[in-house]
Amino acid sequence: MRPGTFSVTDGLFRRNAVLSEGMVIAPIVVCCDTLHKALLLSLAFAVITAVSVFVGSFYPKKLPYAVRIMLYALTAAVVYIPAVLLCEYISPETYAALRSMQMPGTDLPGNAFLYLPLLTVNSFIVLHSELYFYRLRRTLMTGALLFHIAGSCLTACVAGCIREVLAYGSLSGHAVDMPLLLRGFAAPWGGFILLGVLCALHRALFAQKQEEA
Repeated sequence: MRPGTFSVTDGLFRRNAVLSEGMVIAPIVVCCDTLHKALLLSLAFAVITAVSVFVGSFYPKKLPYAVRIMLYALTAAVVYIPAVLLCEYISPETYAALRSMQMPGTDLPGNAFLYLPLLTVNSFIVLHSELYFYRLRRTLMTGALLFHIAGSCLTACVAGCIREVLAYGSLSGHAVDMPLLLRGFAAPWGGFILLGVLCALHRALFAQKQEEA
């Protein structure tokens, strides 16, 4: 992310926040084992991040850095409440599933409730707002923010699709003909492995494009 510049392809692909910057990884690997859960998590992340960063851009820059960071997190905590209520209203069943994680080898789901509030202190809000977004004019900042959020949401949905197919033999609740189910991909460690592979593919792809350029 170069201060003062904005590129659509940067936010969506080349500098994808999850694959190249390692942001918002924990909620994705824990919660996004199906497409429906990934879509709902993406909605919560998008609302919390977009509103919090935009509101934070109006805070006085004369305030001490530590105070501004606390204000950003406090703003996100306030936005979190209507965001999760919206998610619960849209799909109560998916929202309930989003608060738990699959644990292969046991019939009891693990508690993933704490991973949703982590969205209020994601790196977009507490770090890259100061390092990148707030160094742009507000119109450019809004565009850059939306495309970087879209890139992260796209990654979450791709991971959710792959994990659902591999672990459950379905996609968006519809059965997919799979000769072998890999239940481990429903667990957080399976999500880490998948994101590691996606990050490696992303790095190899864009490193090759830079060499060709």
